[in-house]
Amino acid sequence: MAEASKDSAPYFATAVLPLYHGPLVKINIKPSNHEFKISKQLLCAESPVFSAMFEGHFKESQEMIADLEEMECVVSDPGEHITAAMELVRLADKYNIVGLETKMAQYIREIIIANPHPEAKKFWPPVDINTYWIDREHIISAISLRREHPVRQTLAAASVAGYLRSDNYKFIEETQEYPSFAADLLLEVGSALDRPNSKPAGTFEDPISRKVLELDRVKPDV
Repeated sequence: MAEASKDSAPYFATAVLPLYHGPLVKINIKPSNHEFKISKQLLCAESPVFSAMFEGHFKESQEMIADLEEMECVVSDPGEHITAAMELVRLADKYNIVGLETKMAQYIREIIIANPHPEAKKFWPPVDINTYWIDREHIISAISLRREHPVRQTLAAASVAGYLRSDNYKFIEETQEYPSFAADLLLEVGSALDRPNSKPAGTFEDPISRKVLELDRVKPDV
């Protein structure tokens, strides 16, 4: 007997529809305490991290509740917290689960701020102070989200400082390999230079005219 294709009604009825039913689990995003419920089967089918959490021997499988800030039993470092957040965002985007975008972007931002590069306390902070726990897979996952998605913007924003400060920026290869990430980064660089506290800090040579210009953004006439 031939297998049902992924576009067929039998496939939807036997493989997809059951994911929307059954027991619900609670996801609590700390420290905002924003809580939402989602099908356990759907979450575990889409995410290895949450599958280990809710189908393993951890407390979450007993309580059916997961606090994203308290997953040390499953998630051991800030990078894995970001991975879990990215998986949750991808799932929400895929199944049109609303209300998560801004919360998860803020959650990732808080992880970055609370867990900088280990040498961040030195007089001159490391180039990758904001991207120490971010990896290539996080970047690839972010650009799969729609343009202007808050999480996608946050991942690009985390790269601004490193990109402006070093030719050996951590994700320089990704900017060449993934044009959409390069475009995101360019937008965030422009946004950073446009902010009120961004004062002119130097000059640059215009590669066309060879004139030396101030590093100061000119706002268009309205």
